Amino acid sequence: MGKLVWCGIVMVLLVTGCGWNGTPTRENDITPLTSITITAEYSTIAANTTTRLTVEGDFSGYFKDDVTDQVTWSSNVPSVAAFGLTSVPNRVKGVSTGSVVVTATVKGVSATIPITVSAATISSIAVAAPPALVPKGKTHQFIALGTFLDGATSSVQDITFDATWASSAEAVATISDLESSKGLAKAVAASGTAIISATFNSGGGGIDVIGSADMSVTNPVVTAISVSPPNPTVLSVTTKQFTATGTYSDGTTADITSQVSWSSSNETLAIMSGSVALTLAPGAATVSATKDGARGETNLTVTGGTLNSIAVTPATPTLVNGTKARITATGTFSNNSQRDITGAVTWTTDAAFATVTPAGGNLAWLNAVTGATSAGTTISAKASGITRDIALTITTPPAPAVTSIAITPVSPTLLIGTSTPLIVTARFSNGAEQDVSALAVWTSDSNKVTLGTSDLAAGRITGVTATSGAALPTITATYGDKTDATTVTVTTAPTLLSVAVSCPAVSVGNQVPCTVMATYSGVSPINVTRDATAWMVGSENFLAVADSINQPGEVIGVSGGSTTLTATFGGITAPTVTIIVTP
Repeated sequence: MGKLVWCGIVMVLLVTGCGWNGTPTRENDITPLTSITITAEYSTIAANTTTRLTVEGDFSGYFKDDVTDQVTWSSNVPSVAAFGLTSVPNRVKGVSTGSVVVTATVKGVSATIPITVSAATISSIAVAAPPALVPKGKTHQFIALGTFLDGATSSVQDITFDATWASSAEAVATISDLESSKGLAKAVAASGTAIISATFNSGGGGIDVIGSADMSVTNPVVTAISVSPPNPTVLSVTTKQFTATGTYSDGTTADITSQVSWSSSNETLAIMSGSVALTLAPGAATVSATKDGARGETNLTVTGGTLNSIAVTPATPTLVNGTKARITATGTFSNNSQRDITGAVTWTTDAAFATVTPAGGNLAWLNAVTGATSAGTTISAKASGITRDIALTITTPPAPAVTSIAITPVSPTLLIGTSTPLIVTARFSNGAEQDVSALAVWTSDSNKVTLGTSDLAAGRITGVTATSGAALPTITATYGDKTDATTVTVTTAPTLLSVAVSCPAVSVGNQVPCTVMATYSGVSPINVTRDATAWMVGSENFLAVADSINQPGEVIGVSGGSTTLTATFGGITAPTVTIIVTP
């Protein structure tokens, strides 16, 4: 037992005293340096050339380490071979023919090695060209191999450090002649060719010998990729847009989202369609972007439960052929949450009768094909292996199909900066009535209001300038060969005093409506949720804005925690409210 304890103490002392990871915190007095060994790149060198020396230290037989940078060097005959290069003190240079003994000393421990300087002189230099075009900003290390003759004896020595380097076109490629980076070339243009030359003279009245090679350059390549957003948390059965920023070999950066190859490490949790991830189930996956051998990654965490069922609204739609209506899909998940998944489901139809047109975000349109009639065409919504089918009934009124249209509300009044929707309803010859706002052609005869003309914005008017003392703006809707019109009154708003945001309780995966109320002087607060802009969430890893265009004010809990929410109306940003998302 005593021996075991003693061995344990020794091991602790060894680890503590040896300077862990190569950076001792104090002098190593437990396993001191006991011997060193010198290794020479060349033991025989020509005059005017150098050889690199390295030293390995043995620490009491327990471990070995490179101690070259701690060495004090000396030569017993400096007139034959000498040290003195500041940036590379471990290089010894041949001065004249002869032999020397080189000594290395580290912390009182010494070793020697013989070095011979031959009478060989340079006869030729070989410089190899880069194996491929060098992208702008990239470097290439050139090597110069000198062939030396000593009588009938020929030898080859690496003289990269000893040669003088030059470029024929420094606007295309530069070459370093510094001791610390001899022969290191850099492409500084996106096209062109430079001749890189290495010159060496053996001295003693000899002539310069030159070796050269071409260096051709090309456009910069991507060397690093940054993927955004970093480490997002998102809900299952939703989409997440990623972007990739590339750093090029010349130091420039650019958006390369559409140029990279995207992949997911776990396609049971998330699959990539270009730069958009479609999440399928809770868990974690790595989203990667690659180009030119460079790779960027971000960690994607998926929350919100597993999809159990899908409900489609309307559940039993009826449309006149040639018309359309909004269609939505709501998912119910394993954590008992519900949320709109319209933009994440795959819609399928019999294209001879109907189509579904995604319009961005959580907006999709169900279109009845012109001329089609069907008592029960099936519309399917599918996500994460779950499918919901509904039956669409298409009717065909006898001619003339449209008998009248009507805009509601009639002659609305609104404040400057607020909006209200106008709805146009068509009556058909078979008695059917249908909202055709998104199909109607809308026009306005005044710039005192703005008028939406497409999708959910069709027919929405916003007050711009008060209409007092002037002709009222007229809004006209046309559908088929029928037209209806209404006037609009815009009044000057009282002084806007404040804007406030409020939200109901929200849990992970659930979608809830928040409200923006504007307080004016002398009037009751007005709900301006639809007109609020710049919805800002403190952290989208906890809370997400569902769809600020098609579902203004709707937010979804992403993961348990606390974050903030604010919105802007009338140039005033509401004070941030703290939203606590419960698991």
